[in-house]
Amino acid sequence: MKPEEVPSWEPFLKRIALFAGLSPEDLGKIAARLQPLSLPKGATLFREGDDPDAMYLIVSGQGRRLRTMDGRETVVAFLGRGEVAGETGLLTGIPRTSTVRLDSTSELLKLPRKGFEEMLREHPSILLGLSRTLAQRLITQGAGPTRPGSDSRLIVLDPALPRPDRAAFAWALGAELALQTRKRVLLVDLSPEPGAVARAGGLSPIVVGEPELRAANLRDPAALSGLSQEHPSGLRVLSVPPAALGGRMFGSLYLFLNSLRGGHDFALVCLPGGGRGDVERAALAEADRVLMAGCDEMRPQFRQMEAEVPALVPEPARVLRLWLGELEPEDAPLLIGAERALIPWGPELAAAPKAGAAVARLARRLGGVRVGLALGSGAALGHATIGVLKVFKREGIPVDVAAGTSMGAVIAACAAAGYEPEEIEQMALRIDKAWVYENLFWDLTVPRSGFFAGETLLRFLRSYFGSREFSDLEIPFACVAADIETGEEVVLKSGRVAEAVRASASLPIIFAPLLHDGRYLVDGGLVNPVPTRVLTDLGADILIAVNLSAPAGDRPRHGHATARKPLLDSPVSLKTLREAAIPALLKAPSLFDVFFQMIYTMEYEVSHSRLEIADVVLHPDLKGFSWTELNRAKEIIAAGERAAEEALPRIRALIPSLRPGS
Repeated sequence: MKPEEVPSWEPFLKRIALFAGLSPEDLGKIAARLQPLSLPKGATLFREGDDPDAMYLIVSGQGRRLRTMDGRETVVAFLGRGEVAGETGLLTGIPRTSTVRLDSTSELLKLPRKGFEEMLREHPSILLGLSRTLAQRLITQGAGPTRPGSDSRLIVLDPALPRPDRAAFAWALGAELALQTRKRVLLVDLSPEPGAVARAGGLSPIVVGEPELRAANLRDPAALSGLSQEHPSGLRVLSVPPAALGGRMFGSLYLFLNSLRGGHDFALVCLPGGGRGDVERAALAEADRVLMAGCDEMRPQFRQMEAEVPALVPEPARVLRLWLGELEPEDAPLLIGAERALIPWGPELAAAPKAGAAVARLARRLGGVRVGLALGSGAALGHATIGVLKVFKREGIPVDVAAGTSMGAVIAACAAAGYEPEEIEQMALRIDKAWVYENLFWDLTVPRSGFFAGETLLRFLRSYFGSREFSDLEIPFACVAADIETGEEVVLKSGRVAEAVRASASLPIIFAPLLHDGRYLVDGGLVNPVPTRVLTDLGADILIAVNLSAPAGDRPRHGHATARKPLLDSPVSLKTLREAAIPALLKAPSLFDVFFQMIYTMEYEVSHSRLEIADVVLHPDLKGFSWTELNRAKEIIAAGERAAEEALPRIRALIPSLRPGS
């Protein structure tokens, strides 16, 4: 480092724990040995097994430490501003034990091995700071890598939207991101005519130009907070024309982007749409998450975006396609095979509840606080999950991802399709024993693999889902079935919803298996009665499970009293005479009793072995109810409501926007 550059680095070095307690003179000597370095996103500082030749201080940007475990690279730590990498190898002299890769274009200070050794000789007290750093690293690595919030810290919105919608949608998303995560969010309006986004939120825009940016110390993450405006909601807004970051300022663009990351939990950068200059291209390349937003009115511009963005953002997992408004048949091919979200939108829809709910879901997705609900199997007992949904709606508890097994699959699919809990309740109340006898009688078949063919069940499901596919549902949904020939769990999350739910609810012996993609599928309760882990595969962060299983002894058996008096102690009646006359063999459990008690026992054991990952488990009290008692739906629904109400404090504590005092 040149002598004239040393003073500018001293404030940064003072904040490094490693150099705590050193005098300005000593800091100057250390700074003189450091080499400024700028590396692009994706660059590798060093690899596992390399010879230790230097250590690095991260001035701006982010990275991650990786270690090879079982043949795969695993993240063991995230690195950010002010953190040190590579010092362990210099201390021990052994080859690198990990790989460090950069997640953004970063500015670093490099200290070669010779300078490191000279530094320790002159300042032995630094060894104390190193020992603390290494001890803390061992602790955090033992607990696993942590990073506040989501990996989507720098989010870039690339909109093919009319100007009014661009501003309104950017504001709505920024406000919801702040509300749903309760974290620091900066909304950046990069537009040739900035200020529209601030006005959409009711603010009088303050436009930041090149002079203000030049005067700011962009190496200090707090610098941009002083240039932004704060809305009463807590959301901060920064209005900057792209020209202010181009030209002479372009060399500081990556410092600007890293300052956005470092000074806030989330930075949402809204591009102007249309043509892309160097500033817009750099923002897209550096983004942790890119939102490509389109609408029917600007379909050609969205098609152009589809062609251009992959070259700037080659990792498909970083791109999320948004479609505002109704998805017309001619628009559907634009989103096939892509990670996507549909947002009801339009002049009359922008303020509607459906639009607000969709934007809130998107915000939770970006913020790493998606709520997943897994509904367990239980035939008529599954009606309890309707009660859970009713309480969730009343208390404002969101469901962003749903999974279910058997009857739980039926209810979860209805919720994912947009049916309100009250509508699902009415469906359940219409199905009584008379309905079952009237409809299932015509479904009887030669009992080779089941007493009922399942066609009536499939017609019933199609009456609500039609030909709808999983990709058409409002929220992600999956259901679980079992391959009766191999015993494997089969997770269904593509294709027709009705057929998938029919497979998941095909109770063995009662319903014939469903042939699906060459496999004979039956009730998923045999292998995964409460599919909590499926929620994580669908992207849920907060896991809530509803377990309807219970020990077989807790279930009533038809025709069997819970306790019997000796016949000699009972008053003489026609009933006692009949009891005395019936042989004991005929009083034993029937074939169906034995089969369903076996199913109950198995589901109870399997469900308890798989619930450990759930954040909250609801277990409605269903003693006294039988799996066949469809006529008691109202009582069973009430039991589900009671269980949900009891769990409300635990659930609210998990959801940032609902936490007490938030």
